[in-house]
Amino acid sequence: MKRVVLAPNPTGTGHNVRMLNIGNQLLNSNPNFEITVLLGSRQDVFIDLFEKSGINVVDLSPSGVVDSSKKSHLSEELNWETMISNYFVPTFFNGDKILKYIGIFSKYNTDIVISDYNINATIAAIILGKKNIFVTERHNFTLVDISLSDLKKAGFNINDNEITEAKEHLEKVFNWILENIDLLITDKVIIPDFLDKLNEDNPKVHFVGSMYRQREGKTLTNFDYSQDYIVATSTNTTMLEKDSLLAINTYISAFEKLSKKYPNLKLLLIGDVPNVVEIDNRLNVEVLSYVPNWEELIKHAKLVWSHPGWISVTELAYLNIKSVFYLPSFMEYHEVEAFNRLQFLGLPTISGDDFEGLSDITSKILDGNLDTIFEAYRILNPDKDGLKRGVDKILSIIESGD
Repeated sequence: MKRVVLAPNPTGTGHNVRMLNIGNQLLNSNPNFEITVLLGSRQDVFIDLFEKSGINVVDLSPSGVVDSSKKSHLSEELNWETMISNYFVPTFFNGDKILKYIGIFSKYNTDIVISDYNINATIAAIILGKKNIFVTERHNFTLVDISLSDLKKAGFNINDNEITEAKEHLEKVFNWILENIDLLITDKVIIPDFLDKLNEDNPKVHFVGSMYRQREGKTLTNFDYSQDYIVATSTNTTMLEKDSLLAINTYISAFEKLSKKYPNLKLLLIGDVPNVVEIDNRLNVEVLSYVPNWEELIKHAKLVWSHPGWISVTELAYLNIKSVFYLPSFMEYHEVEAFNRLQFLGLPTISGDDFEGLSDITSKILDGNLDTIFEAYRILNPDKDGLKRGVDKILSIIESGD
């Protein structure tokens, strides 16, 4: 019996979703696998989902639920201390966490580690000589993938020398990881013309498209799917709390303008809205917290406003949902590369406080005057077999050397 440990990065729900999908597919392929997930975020949602799938759960933060969407992670000063010492090291390159992962992998007699961009877990697996697979939406560390000029345009006060040095060192770490893993699976399309640093000629690297599996969890009850509505998401990891507020206010302002043209339209806002946000009672706005099973909801929506978090992008592409991708600020540096990639492919994108732009492009889509979305989706997701292809690659590593 093979013992498999799933290690999603505890910084966002997308990592959990991909690991849940892969774990389910592995058990469908071989029910004799003993699979454990090391869960470090949104335990309130995902413990139940993993356990119902037959996957053992180790709660890495039993003292409380971790939700990376509720606080700032950076300041406007970007230098070695704020970016590396205060953020990257505690989160991604943490000696204490690496040692704890070493202990967990040893305790569970782990045969293979599958990490979803969990750098600490991957390094621990490499140290122990475990078979290890790196699942990622990122083709390098995000700081490496954004230029100094884009960071400055975003409004960061940058120490050029320190951030340049950090980018150089981080790229060396990523390349070392790539040399020492057995397999890299990505759901983000590799585009050489986009100056992609990930080399698809590397036999370890495989783009598989969306690793989508129908979401588990409760669906909405007493919700009228026949009404005309837009879904807007604001549950993403945020670097600066003010950007989360800006996103919500931009959505509401755009919807207020749209409501004058489409009086029967409703806005369904997914995420926790802070008390400082005022919503006019005359607007047809409904607020929901995180919805783990949103397939039925978005299938019936007229449109989705989404941040460019890649798990959302791939799911929307897989399901062919008309969408506009919104980034409140380039200070959300971890989503700039994805935002630029979507823009490069011709998908509708809006940034900043441009609520009029968001309203106008939405109006064009609702009126049927913008039909390029699905062409780009076919590039993002060439077929519907990404999850099976990815897991087949994983199985080949698990079974090698038996």
